[in-house]
Amino acid sequence: MPPKRAGFEEAVEWITRRVESGEWPLDSRIPSQEELIETLGLGRAVVRQAIRTMSANGVLESARGRGTFVRARSAVDAVLRDHLRDQPVEQTLGLRRALEVEATGLAAAHCTDEHLAVLRAALAAPRQPCWTSAYRAATGRTEVSLDVFHTTVFAASANPLLGDLHHCAVAALRYADLHPEPASSRDEAHARIFAAIHDGDVTAARLAAAAHADRDSPSRE
Repeated sequence: MPPKRAGFEEAVEWITRRVESGEWPLDSRIPSQEELIETLGLGRAVVRQAIRTMSANGVLESARGRGTFVRARSAVDAVLRDHLRDQPVEQTLGLRRALEVEATGLAAAHCTDEHLAVLRAALAAPRQPCWTSAYRAATGRTEVSLDVFHTTVFAASANPLLGDLHHCAVAALRYADLHPEPASSRDEAHARIFAAIHDGDVTAARLAAAAHADRDSPSRE
């Protein structure tokens, strides 16, 4: 018997709100079906169908024995991510570069004290595991945390569309074979970007972002 439409729509809308708001970030594992059933007060069939529907849209992905993970913030994001994934990796890297340079320049002009505080904390935080080859490990994908530094730069740009496009480009590149920049170089680049944003120097911010944007190169193996 198919789930009741009202309950199904309620489950999809509830999950969607948490994904779109960032409460459940990209690549995070969502609560188990049992937890969702208890939280929503809905039947197992309803919750299961909601998850299946959002998985079919590319927003969620269920991994046997590991749980269900957020893979896109919306069905539209999933379509764009998949489109970018099918393009030459050099072109997607070029798109990411253009977006980061523009967003960093705008962040230098519009950054608030709150943004600066988050950026400063991100620089001081322990480094998260990098995604590249490990992201496509034999068991599926490794869980990674959102890049708080870059996410905050885009938030400070005062142009949400830049962040939306960057989110899709980064998600697409997580499936690419890349040679990442060494962690020490990346930290130095972030420090230069932060200094330029802190000083409100738009030109320096764009130059620092442009230098950092070439941090990953496609594998030639």
